[in-house]
Amino acid sequence: MAQVPCEPHKSGNVVSYTAAAAVSIGDVIVQGNLVGIANHDAATGETVALDVTGVFTVPKDNSNLSSVGSPVYWDADGNPVDGEVGSGAFTATATGNTFAGWNLEIAGAEAGSVRILLRSANDADTMALDDLSDVGTIAHTAGAIIVGDGNSYEEVAVSGDVALASTGAVTLNAAHAEQTAYIPVAALEANGDLSSTLLWAHPRACELVSIGYLSAGSFGTVTNDSTAVFAVTDGADNAIVSKTYNTATQPSTTAINDFGSLNETNKALTAGEGIKLAITNGSTAATPAGVLVVRYIPTNA
Repeated sequence: MAQVPCEPHKSGNVVSYTAAAAVSIGDVIVQGNLVGIANHDAATGETVALDVTGVFTVPKDNSNLSSVGSPVYWDADGNPVDGEVGSGAFTATATGNTFAGWNLEIAGAEAGSVRILLRSANDADTMALDDLSDVGTIAHTAGAIIVGDGNSYEEVAVSGDVALASTGAVTLNAAHAEQTAYIPVAALEANGDLSSTLLWAHPRACELVSIGYLSAGSFGTVTNDSTAVFAVTDGADNAIVSKTYNTATQPSTTAINDFGSLNETNKALTAGEGIKLAITNGSTAATPAGVLVVRYIPTNA
């Protein structure tokens, strides 16, 4: 099945191709997404030069190319208007076919050929920087990014809540980095309780990371029958985290007593929302003076 040969008018870039089968001048050869047109005959196994850019008159199917500059595609088993059915044709149909270039003349459905600009080497998948006409020549700044402003792409410095290094590393600005609050808590005797008391709030929305207690003395005798219980809630009394110390779980007097995993929903505080602390001591458990240690990340300005 012989293709209708393409007729060159102005050749362009040429690549070499080892013929997998006999090739005739004007044959279309596709390699991946690259459409080339043979500029001489070659036997199987011989090297043939393929034009991959240039102006050619090529066989077309019954596509109606009603305006200049429309994309055209190679359909390897297409039906040329003036050729053998299934021998291959250029078409306006993209689906299932390979982009080849743009038409340079109007050619209706009954036209058997069309003049095209062969340019699959520069299609949208292999576009070079030179094809982006709205990217100007500028002195590039380390840590800047290219942003579309609606008309063109411009290089701009990153601003706001993050900093971008020239290595691509992104860091939160100080206002949004993790912070720690140390909230003093008075000592409680055995059998002493602290009712749920508002201790801390932040003027910005934030997400709690962890909560613990750093003591300045002894917790007395903490057992299963005399526990020390810490409970932290949000401004609406929703549980954030609680910790019970007993015989097996003794509080430390030399390190922060971390209360454990925080409630995934309630650890997010709105701007100005506070946290409350309640402490319940058993008959021999006492809570020494100390600080509630709250780690958090502000999440908006």
